[in-house]
Amino acid sequence: MRYYLRNPKTKAISPSSLVPPALQEDSQLYARITKMCALRETMRERLKAQSKTEELSHVGPIISAIQAYLSELHWYISYLESNPEAFKGVPNIEFIWKSAMISRLQDKVNIARQFIAPRTDSDNAGPNAGSRLLGGPKQRRTQSSSIYMELGFTLQTLAVTKCMNAYSRIATLDTEIECETINIMTPGLRVVTEEEGEQGVEALKRASAELREAAGVFEYVIEHVLPQIRYMRMSVPDLMPEVQHMLQTLALADSDRLSVRVWLRSDKNQRKTPNMPANLLLGIQERYNSAHSSLRTLQGGEFRNASSDIQNYMRDGQRVILAQAMIYLAQVHSDNQKYGNAVGFMRDARELLIDVKKRNQSVHVTTASMLLSGPLEPLYSLYRRNNDTIGFESIPSSDDLRARLPSGRTLLSKPVAYSPS
Repeated sequence: MRYYLRNPKTKAISPSSLVPPALQEDSQLYARITKMCALRETMRERLKAQSKTEELSHVGPIISAIQAYLSELHWYISYLESNPEAFKGVPNIEFIWKSAMISRLQDKVNIARQFIAPRTDSDNAGPNAGSRLLGGPKQRRTQSSSIYMELGFTLQTLAVTKCMNAYSRIATLDTEIECETINIMTPGLRVVTEEEGEQGVEALKRASAELREAAGVFEYVIEHVLPQIRYMRMSVPDLMPEVQHMLQTLALADSDRLSVRVWLRSDKNQRKTPNMPANLLLGIQERYNSAHSSLRTLQGGEFRNASSDIQNYMRDGQRVILAQAMIYLAQVHSDNQKYGNAVGFMRDARELLIDVKKRNQSVHVTTASMLLSGPLEPLYSLYRRNNDTIGFESIPSSDDLRARLPSGRTLLSKPVAYSPS
């Protein structure tokens, strides 16, 4: 599946720019910083190569390169913090990073103003120096002399790449609709296309775990990096708290989606109780809504400049998840002989999926099409026939059904804590 973020990219730096004049004669220190910059260059080249393709199956070496550089970067920051006087004369290095989520720049001046915090003395010197908007027709970029901005972007790159790696293991995030009625009417039908059996379950578990690891990296950025740059004049939103919370919430929501699939496959008896997957899916949909709200809190007109992929991913993801929950709820009501409600939920699920299918560029088009061409239509026909011949109930409006939606039951996937090595 296509990922909804671009991987951040960066520009090369020189080892000499990271060593203050007072320590230039320390050959051991210079050698280690040279090694660190070489690792950074390896990371940079692999990110550059990845940016030219949407293929996600070869991101493993990128993760290894990022982790190798991060190990040295954490050491460098620790050394800098323990020797602040020696680093006062360090050359004015500029770290340059391209945004993961902003793909167009319409108004350099006005957009830049949206992310400027109140100016303080710390904006003009030291590791919290302000960043400058460079801009361009594709990925927007920013530059700063702040080593903490460098750390924040590198960690975000690790988290984004971990998400990419998780998605490369699976064909789709979405839950297979495998309740008893569908199995009877359409034998052998499956929404997913990856290999069935234990191997498929293990792939889902590994992908879910990697998404929780990514969430842990976003959490580390929020707790340990953002406080260091809170006064920095930001010109791209990537390291804003709202964005990091949004990305963490999305990673956990997608981990939950995979966990629901593992649960459905691992306990076959639960297919007879469709209310449980319905409640779980509604909980996941609430997490998507929370992430979408975080994006909308970005100041000014910046929401319009977020890449269309991430906006579509959240909007259409909510609709697909809600539609799947409604398919399960329709069966719950059919089993309880509430045929009007069953028809209403299937009608609304169908409308949601048709709306997503119309968006050719949406990541969720394939899932919507598979559901529409597979289980939904025969079930919709069955429920209407039952109501026309048995129930004779009125069909509730969409607003009435939305008001009756049960509270979601969140799986509450927890981030896997990131620990600097």
